[in-house]
Amino acid sequence: MGVASSAQTQMMTEHDPNAGFPWWLRYLAKAFAIVGGILAMFFGMLALLSITPTCIIAAILQLCFGLLSIALEAPFCCSFIDFIEKITIFSESRSYFHKAILFCGMGITPIIMCPELDTILGAGLIFACGTVYGFMALGKKADRNTMMGAAGDNKDWSPQVNSSIPPV
Repeated sequence: MGVASSAQTQMMTEHDPNAGFPWWLRYLAKAFAIVGGILAMFFGMLALLSITPTCIIAAILQLCFGLLSIALEAPFCCSFIDFIEKITIFSESRSYFHKAILFCGMGITPIIMCPELDTILGAGLIFACGTVYGFMALGKKADRNTMMGAAGDNKDWSPQVNSSIPPV
């Protein structure tokens, strides 16, 4: 019953007509997180074959962050975890800003620790998910009339004044 009600509330929030973002942008962030999580776990397994200890630690972190990324955005993929319902409720209650910080932090940490191709490919999509959530946290741009009205408050600049180009 808990998983079905969680799926129903998630469906209602994803198809909210009052949302400020198109449906494809929310799905793009989820797709980056899911595909990035899978690739992070795959490349994390490959990075475990490294010799340097910092790269091995980065690979272990990348494995954990990949699983966490999938658990946060696609909890149905992790139904074998007993406490996935609590993770789902936690994820759904966070704002876009919190998700942006979380995913960018999860994406950049392995890359800083071990800047090799497998960590960049693995954690890069998780970081991309964080940037999409960051753009969503910034909000939509205002329409032209609102922006011109806000710019019209400035007495030093007016769009109707033709200013000459200063000589070079």
